[in-house]
Amino acid sequence: MAFDQTASPERIGDTGVLRWPGTWRVYVATRSEEIRADAERALTMRDGAGQLVSVGDGIGRHLERAEVYARSRHGLRRWLTGQAIEGAWSNVNSATVMLYGVLPTAELCGRGPEVAAIGRAYLPGDDPRLTHLQTRLAAGDLGEDDRPLMQSVLRAAYTAQAMETGRVRSFRNLLLGGVVMLSLIVLGVVTIGAIWPDVIPMCGNQSVVQAQGLMPAQICPTGSLRPSRGDVPLVALIGMLGAALATAASLSTRSELSTRYSLAVVQNMLKAPAGVATSVLGLLILNSGFVPGFAGLGSQPAILVWAMAFGYGQQVVTRFVDQRADNLLLAASPLTPAGRGTRAA
Repeated sequence: MAFDQTASPERIGDTGVLRWPGTWRVYVATRSEEIRADAERALTMRDGAGQLVSVGDGIGRHLERAEVYARSRHGLRRWLTGQAIEGAWSNVNSATVMLYGVLPTAELCGRGPEVAAIGRAYLPGDDPRLTHLQTRLAAGDLGEDDRPLMQSVLRAAYTAQAMETGRVRSFRNLLLGGVVMLSLIVLGVVTIGAIWPDVIPMCGNQSVVQAQGLMPAQICPTGSLRPSRGDVPLVALIGMLGAALATAASLSTRSELSTRYSLAVVQNMLKAPAGVATSVLGLLILNSGFVPGFAGLGSQPAILVWAMAFGYGQQVVTRFVDQRADNLLLAASPLTPAGRGTRAA
């Protein structure tokens, strides 16, 4: 039994070139060719079993669909919903499960540890299917009767994997929505401050120094003695600088896990508008007299330093987002045992 190499015009052809960017496309294409080669070899060795022909056809159809997803261009909607990536990997995983139905019996023991490792990554340690497979693997006598067990473990693990990666994708989309909303709010605040500087006063209140006759009553971020149109934009820029420093510091301690979706870019995007928001709000609080014992900001450098400090301090808020992201990535990564991450929806 040989797979039809011309069954789909969208299929990865003889050129072997993927037109559209995306590392996942390379993984899907490579894995599809591996499964195709294993299935053809297995079906050739078991050519006498006529009932396996339909299994081979099913593997071929799944691989063709996966390669269509890998070859096609996908817009924003499919990117947000994950239709392209999930469609490709779902078909690859289904083909993998079916492959274990045609592999030679002698190969089952050799592939058993791989199946068990995938099961441990996504299934609870007390899952009866996984426990039974590990017992059979420890005995070293996996045989023909264990095919359904191995396929069941794989199928359950791939289903759990799809659920965990779906949670990561949903959280990424939620973060994107938060970035857009917060950016629009911050942009509105900066615009209002630039048009009507008296509405959002960023100037320091030098009440103590002014009472001694040494300094004027106000000093503003731009250095002027009264609110100007550049005050809020300057504070926003300094706040973004503080957020950028916090982002750079967090990169040295963050480790990217192997998952279908990455959250690092969206997490860092969130810090910029959050830094602007905390710097503007922080200066408003300091200048309001709300903080006991704080007499006011006495110089332009002091105002800008506080704005940078508040921008850096957005970490206090965004660290909860980072913790949630880490938990979801741990749960979705095949490199960590099941149960390491937070699996709640």
